[in-house]
Amino acid sequence: MDKSWMHSDRRSKAYEFGVEAFLNFAVENLLTTTHIRCPCVKCVNLNLFGVGIIRDHVYFNGIDQSYKNWTFHGEPWEATTNASRNVEEDDGHSRYSFVSEEIDMDDNDFGDFGSDPYEFANVIGDGDQPVYPGCRKYTKLSALLKLYKFEGKTWDE
Repeated sequence: MDKSWMHSDRRSKAYEFGVEAFLNFAVENLLTTTHIRCPCVKCVNLNLFGVGIIRDHVYFNGIDQSYKNWTFHGEPWEATTNASRNVEEDDGHSRYSFVSEEIDMDDNDFGDFGSDPYEFANVIGDGDQPVYPGCRKYTKLSALLKLYKFEGKTWDE
């Protein structure tokens, strides 16, 4: 899918056609809900909205240009892993090289993030599920984060 429109002027026809193509692609790949993740600069795929609100956000705020592989909107995982290899190994350095240099660590010290690329996608997908069937307010991930926040407090706070 052509993503060159993401770098176009938001007032241009190319941007307009690109936004509509993106929204059509995202709607076609909806799994369980009528809401999709908003890829605007402010929401960065964290908030779920209907198509109309997302259209407004992408026009007013702009699309997050670092979102090059639309995995949250149905693009296959293989496209992501192939594209990210080029970024990770650019100029012979991994994406963590700057950290390694600052804290005197070897790239191997970051550990194994998992050999199965679908493992991470499954974990992310599971976090987006509702806490129980019919729950619209909390996902499993948001409920877990609230519990962690609650655990850190003492009763006298």
